[in-house]
Formats: sequence, structure tokens, C-alpha cells
Amino acid sequence: MAVRRFQGADLGVVWALNALPNIGATADPAVPIPLPPSTTAPAAFPDLADIEASFLAVGGEFLVVELDGHVVGMGGYRTGPGARAEVLRVRVHPATRRRGVGRVLMSGLEKRAADSGVTTMHLDTATNQPEAMAFYRGLGYREVGREHHPAWTLVHYAKQPAA
Repeated sequence: MAVRRFQGADLGVVWALNALPNIGATADPAVPIPLPPSTTAPAAFPDLADIEASFLAVGGEFLVVELDGHVVGMGGYRTGPGARAEVLRVRVHPATRRRGVGRVLMSGLEKRAADSGVTTMHLDTATNQPEAMAFYRGLGYREVGREHHPAWTLVHYAKQPAA
């Protein structure tokens, strides 16, 4: 398993990975790991249309995780006021969940953030994703707030990144 910075050639697979279900310990282990690249940016996630501009050019980072040469994880952060970063678009291929892909990805993001001077990482997930909530708590993220919506609650977390 290898973590590396996003490259333009990853774009179609990143879009395809983003389109897979992200709720549940594993949504569908039968989904083929070599994902066919998507040719269309996800409309609901305009920052993924141009990762260079949305993450890298503004002092953030976007990483992918490869397993046997295939992208199976992704995520990034953008820096904000002070020495803060917001973690976004963390996804792990359903067939590779619970194999350490998310931990390796988050460790890479935290290290790069700490190296760039970030002192606090922020992220959120929803109560309809209990596996994600447990995952982030297991990484040492602490709950710092909630936003209630009719069908779910958004849970905010924060952590000092590990260098």
C-alpha cells in the first residue's frame, strides 16, 4: 500500500471512487478494484472538478492510496484561518475497507499538514455514518460540535495532527 500526492492522471478514478457508496463498513465488496474512470466531474462536489485549484494551489494537499497499482483511497485538506486545516473528500473503496487504507491516508494527510505548520485538523461526518464516526474517534479526533438536520446530524471533529 502506498500513499502519494494526487496526479492529474488520477482524476477519472478519483471521480469514480467519490461516486461509490460511502455509508457502511463495506458497501459492496464485489465492486471491482480497478475502477473504470469516470468522464464526468461529480456535480455535488465541485472542488473535485479541479483538485489542483481547489486543494493544492491554496496550500492544501490531496492524496491517493494505491493498492497493487490501483487507487483505493483518497482525501485532502484545505488550510483556513490561523493554522487550521479542513479535511475533505475522504473515501475508501468499499472492497478495501477495514484493511488500513483509511488509517494510512489520514496519517499521510496529518503528517503533511503538520509539516506545513497546521496545528489543528477539522473534519465532519454524519450520524448516519457510525463507522466513520468510530474511525475518526479511533484516530484521536474529538467531537467539537453538532449541527442537527431533519434526517441526520452533522458531527464536527478536531485533532492536532501527528507529525
